[in-house]
Amino acid sequence: MTQLMTNTSYLQRLLPSASDSSPGPLWLQARREEARQQWLRAGLPKNTDEQWRFTDLSPLAETVFSSTAAALAAAPSSDGRLPGIEAAELVLVNGKFHHQASRLPPAPVKIALLSQAAAAELKIFEDLLGTQARPTHHGLSALNTANFSDVVLVEVPAGITVAAPLNLIVHAVGAQPFAAYPRILLKIGANSSVTVVLSFAGPDNLAYLTNSLVETYVGVGSRVELVKIQREGTAASHIGSDYVHLDRDVTFQSLSLNQGGLLVRNNVTVTLAGPGSQATLNGLSMTAGRQHVDNHTMLDHAREHCASHELYKSLLAGRSSGTFTGKILVRPGSQKTDAKQTSKAVLLSSQATMNSQPQLEIYADDVKCTHGSTNGPLDDEQLFYLRARGLAYNQARAMLTSAFAADVLARVWQPALRTMLEDLVVTELHRLEREEF
Repeated sequence: MTQLMTNTSYLQRLLPSASDSSPGPLWLQARREEARQQWLRAGLPKNTDEQWRFTDLSPLAETVFSSTAAALAAAPSSDGRLPGIEAAELVLVNGKFHHQASRLPPAPVKIALLSQAAAAELKIFEDLLGTQARPTHHGLSALNTANFSDVVLVEVPAGITVAAPLNLIVHAVGAQPFAAYPRILLKIGANSSVTVVLSFAGPDNLAYLTNSLVETYVGVGSRVELVKIQREGTAASHIGSDYVHLDRDVTFQSLSLNQGGLLVRNNVTVTLAGPGSQATLNGLSMTAGRQHVDNHTMLDHAREHCASHELYKSLLAGRSSGTFTGKILVRPGSQKTDAKQTSKAVLLSSQATMNSQPQLEIYADDVKCTHGSTNGPLDDEQLFYLRARGLAYNQARAMLTSAFAADVLARVWQPALRTMLEDLVVTELHRLEREEF
């Protein structure tokens, strides 16, 4: 299988044919060609790569993925919408923008497509596309650049407060195994405020691949929240790569909520490129059956007087497995860095497994950096305390798992969005409770 993952004919099969790809401007052709060559050199990441040692991608090599072109005209389902919230909705079907299903945000927020961009917009795409997500980061990042059918740009001008969330709904649609390559650019101007939601959904019982890549650029003094709701189909593979570049005095927060998918890998890279910036990364993964969720974060403290805080939690039932790898990099000269990383997992089954790899790489001396990781079953003393006060075992267990998840969701800025996410988590907890312990 390792040979297949680097076999040239297999790797070429995942690249677009000449008839499937439009030439585009010269700069885009050059970047696509660079990505193609990197994909052919690197192939799928393997377990021998330290960054992927706990995530086996060989099932992807065993699957023949078809083109998604035939499904682009399909009407998306209602999955991914935010009930009870008046949000703008930008719907992507297999990576292509679906105008009829979308509800555009009011001006001055701008939406642009690479395939239809005017000259001024093309310059933004040229300046930003792939600036953070270099093909050399990993083969699947290169594969997205080689294969994306279009790029959606969301631009929030400087000095704007967007009251309602912007919900980008990323649907996977197909009747046989297929691969989709959504590509999104978020450009937030200086001194603006916005919450962006990325909602991923797709069909159950179908072995498809969503290989998503999002690049976010946040201007000076802005306040940005990025919420990812991953609810892919039961047999799906989801590779999500999110790159975030923070200018000076930015406040950035993210939440990664993982409930769907069979094989999931989330790559989150945040570069604190301006002094005085703060980044908070939160995550909650809820798995059962044979699901596997791998969260990989990188916080790059490139300037002084920056702070970062991470809290990633996992609830694992059945034979599911999880991985958290979090790296904090403090570059030379990045004094007065304050970084804290915490990973916690509750194993709801004796057959569930969790691997944690906290990492610190520090090249400055006046810093405060800490990390901590705990994995294990529910606390017997807490269970005993609740049962001694009349709760049944399942009730006590449900109360503890709910409390475990609650402090992650409590950090969400928008109250209506926070309430909706709490409802999603309650529903998912019921699924985990039905698993054999």
